Amino acid sequence: MTSRPSSPRAPLFAAFLAASLVGAACSSSETTDADRSTEAVVSTTSTLVTDEPTEDAAEDTAAGDSTVYPPDPALEIPADLSFVADSAADAGPGPATSANDAVEARNAGPQTANDVDPSGDPFAAGYKGPVGSWGPTEVLSETNISFPTVAPGTAPLTGLAGSVPNRPAVVVKIDNSRKARPQSGVTSADIVIEEEVEGGITRLAAIFHTNDSVVGPVRSARTTDVSFINALGEPAFVYSGANRIIDDVILLQRRIQNFSASRSGGYWRESSRRAPSNLFAHTDSFNDNGNSPPAWFHYRAAGTASPGTPTTSVTVRFGASQAGWTWSGSTWLRTQNGSAHVADTGVQVTAANIVVAEVPSFDTGLRDSGGGVIPEFIWAGAGAVTVFTDGKRIEGQWVRPRLIDPAILQATDGSIIELTPGVTWVELVEPNRLSSS
Repeated sequence: MTSRPSSPRAPLFAAFLAASLVGAACSSSETTDADRSTEAVVSTTSTLVTDEPTEDAAEDTAAGDSTVYPPDPALEIPADLSFVADSAADAGPGPATSANDAVEARNAGPQTANDVDPSGDPFAAGYKGPVGSWGPTEVLSETNISFPTVAPGTAPLTGLAGSVPNRPAVVVKIDNSRKARPQSGVTSADIVIEEEVEGGITRLAAIFHTNDSVVGPVRSARTTDVSFINALGEPAFVYSGANRIIDDVILLQRRIQNFSASRSGGYWRESSRRAPSNLFAHTDSFNDNGNSPPAWFHYRAAGTASPGTPTTSVTVRFGASQAGWTWSGSTWLRTQNGSAHVADTGVQVTAANIVVAEVPSFDTGLRDSGGGVIPEFIWAGAGAVTVFTDGKRIEGQWVRPRLIDPAILQATDGSIIELTPGVTWVELVEPNRLSSS
């Protein structure tokens, strides 16, 4: 089980990062293989390279496996943050390459869109991507069903009664590759969104509000995150970094408190794990400022049975991995590629609800270091949904009218799909990736 170090490494890491920035400015021509896999650069074929290599279906022949990492990653600049040094080198001499300024920038707290684009562009808080631009309140679809609400004393992201903290949600990007497991925090989140990334593997966006936890391995963000993160009010976004193109898009989300590890403290490296899957944090480092998120789903009253078709087994297929869920009679038990998905506490991952949302996917035009497509999945507008709750399967439609709105789940007969109070996993998939029995 991973725990927070008694002597946080963040200050030491910040100092090392500052030194790396200076070194990069002075010796930008010295680029390692890890740097090449992480920099946002244009190659001779005009292919944009993202921050991490492809991992294939077995995850053993990934391009990144050939990279030699330093023996003590806790003292080294993370492989997935090396584009920061590259940015400093691009800036040339001046404040951006000052060691003191680099430390101050890292410890300054979250960065917001106003720091990047003070022009007041109404689209800056919305979406910009392969399908165009949407403002945060632009209507993409319509529904006659009211948005979910919760009574006082009810957690907005789980529907469970109890003490509800008045603080923002914390969204953490967690590695879900084979080498990242067992993970920290996946059994403490209120909602977990599973999204496909390059190589056909998945990454998790774990949303914490009710509970605090050590979380990790923390990894980089994707443009897929933009389509749902604005619906959480003023969340803290915790991620290791991103290439400059993706990071600029995320920084332009005016509602988001940005705690990228490339600009914020509160992170440490676990020496027992191999980089880049060894960056960890604790959610209580990021949730001091802001209000509670809005309710995300409609929930059934306690003790109320759900309609639907009895179901005991669910399989969700991604490009190079699959998630399985088995109904135990009281909860859904998760498997990953056929094996029990167990957290670092030794506890198997469970959920009260599984929401399988069919969403469109697009080629972002970005490529990883192995030439793999960086996909984007857009969970905004409307699409088909299959909900598994209370041991039942319910078909219907998800509707998110605007980027700032939660999802409304509507059955094929027009009624509201009400979830079981508790943890919900959302699986974002292309059509025809689901089977159940």
